[in-house]
Amino acid sequence: METIRLHDHSAGTFTFEEQLALIHSDSSSAIVTGEASVPNSLLRHHADYEVEIFSNILNVFAKCDKAQLPIAQLANPYLFRSTQHYKVQFASGWDILVKMVLPAFYYQFTERYFYGEEIKAWISVRNQFSEKELEFLTHLSSLDSANQDSVKKYIDLFNMFMERLVQHIQSASFKKKIRDRNTTKKNNKKACVELQNHLIAKFAKVLVVRMDFSLKRDMETILKHASSMAPPYSRHDLSALKSFMTKFKNNWRNNTLLNAIEGYIFQYEYSQATGFHVHSYFFFDGSKHQQDISIAQYISDYWQKITKNQGSCFICNMKKDQYRYCGIGMIHYSDLKKQSFLIKTFDYICKADQFFIFSELKNFKRFQRSQLPTPKAKSGRTRTLHSTQSH
Repeated sequence: METIRLHDHSAGTFTFEEQLALIHSDSSSAIVTGEASVPNSLLRHHADYEVEIFSNILNVFAKCDKAQLPIAQLANPYLFRSTQHYKVQFASGWDILVKMVLPAFYYQFTERYFYGEEIKAWISVRNQFSEKELEFLTHLSSLDSANQDSVKKYIDLFNMFMERLVQHIQSASFKKKIRDRNTTKKNNKKACVELQNHLIAKFAKVLVVRMDFSLKRDMETILKHASSMAPPYSRHDLSALKSFMTKFKNNWRNNTLLNAIEGYIFQYEYSQATGFHVHSYFFFDGSKHQQDISIAQYISDYWQKITKNQGSCFICNMKKDQYRYCGIGMIHYSDLKKQSFLIKTFDYICKADQFFIFSELKNFKRFQRSQLPTPKAKSGRTRTLHSTQSH
């Protein structure tokens, strides 16, 4: 009997800070539709203003976890043109972050996004302050440095805000909401790992193809909306994408190559530049299929056919050498390291929407996974699953 050692769902976990960095990276890239024979590519750009606001709030939460209060204090006065001047001194590592989060004190949150518990907490604390106080907090750079009372007032107000935020974070109700959310996300990741483990046990070698599907976005359209505050895409885009994906899946049974897909994972997301898109994984029997890029290109062409050239597709396998944690391509049952890298990507897609999601996606089944494969008929050497936790 041959024992296959496999990871459990606790393997390949990103830290809170790593997760934020990946979300920011994803929100600041767009799939650009190539012309004629030119392949689609990823365009790197500044994240839209709203996402920057959300990201900065989340970075404050990451910092609050180990923060020593108070965060702000009065610095030693300095003499300038025979006059005493004063300034706010922030705790180590807070200077840049505070300057970045200032707009969030006065930002008008909308119903365009559904907010996670961290941003809801920020809004809740903010609602405890007057509009005048919030405006004052926003204008740190406008303080009259010669007015000690004004600088002290800012310090007291800022520290009061942060103290209430920390109190909110440490409350039993907030912690329960985070635990409940984490349970849901862990279950999704567990479902991904379960599929991977069963495929590895059945085939020993699994070919993993990773692709992103969306509707066409040319450079002109992306640049047009790059600095726009208005949503450039409507709910009709999501309806069209869902319809195309359904047709795409339904056609697999009539296509020799696509019918050979042994498992899949879909995660629907939204970003300002790309619009609605689907992060996708396709799993093939590695003993029968070895050419991941050729398969991905075929799927991409088929996507164009299904969408009548309205679709766009980015093939992650073509950039395998650029990934720090490469868990795509051919994965052998004995390659636990590569398996853990694949699980690390599961960790990201299952948690990417926990902080904020586009409202149109809130009540939609964003995470989708295929059924587990039927076990392989017993013949030759028997393989058994043996889970091992990776640290």
